[in-house]
Amino acid sequence: MATTSAEDQYLRRTLALLDSARPYESLTQSDSKQWQVQPGSVLAGDDAKTDPYQVSHSAWNALGVAVDHLHCFRSTFAGDPQDNSVSITLHTHGQYSLLRGAFENSARAVWMLGPAQRLERIQRRLCIQAGEHKNADRMTALLKQEPKRPLDLRMQQLTELVVNAGTAPDDAKKALKPAPYSEIVREAGALMPMGAGEAEVVWSSCSSLAHGDFYGTLSILERNIVDTQGRVHLAQITSSPKVLFWVTDRTVAMMQRGFELFKARATCHR
Repeated sequence: MATTSAEDQYLRRTLALLDSARPYESLTQSDSKQWQVQPGSVLAGDDAKTDPYQVSHSAWNALGVAVDHLHCFRSTFAGDPQDNSVSITLHTHGQYSLLRGAFENSARAVWMLGPAQRLERIQRRLCIQAGEHKNADRMTALLKQEPKRPLDLRMQQLTELVVNAGTAPDDAKKALKPAPYSEIVREAGALMPMGAGEAEVVWSSCSSLAHGDFYGTLSILERNIVDTQGRVHLAQITSSPKVLFWVTDRTVAMMQRGFELFKARATCHR
């Protein structure tokens, strides 16, 4: 792909961002021990009140999934980092699917770990589990299998946990209502310089391209009209280096914030 000097600069900056995020890959390896929670830390207290659905386990899993998506994106974007003549490959839609996975999982970790109040962190962890239970139950039904435990018993366990953590019994059902990703990314973005609105734009842009929506394709990607047939334009669609850099920049920032929060919450500061 031939690029202008400006496009080339955006591609170089995107590659630099991805290189800066590579250390997260080693952090998420099991032998790094970075996932361990210190006794007496904030997360140790959270985990005790959510057992067996520990806050730390869910947050670390989200970060690991985010890193995996970003690593996969990098492998589609550029060749071997040891090669001085790295070739860049741009995809119109697939790479944004990977960035969405990295962004929304990073945002989930930030959303879960970000609140200052323990009860809110616990409620967020348990509402995610409520969604997991319901989705698992639907999958089990589709596979014509029987769950190991009935859904109502699993939901009752979550209700007891959230009430024991300090939620009023009358508010337990509302507290366990699964949060949509649009809400998760907005509230995570609100904890960062990008803000709620921009975080949702990043996520929605990636989602629209992942779904192949025309509005996302036409508004986010670059297009060149090659022919007109009546009132229909035929266009050649290409990826935008500027937009790709912007999404990558916000994704890496969200991931960095997630790891920062985990470290802060998992460390005993006494």
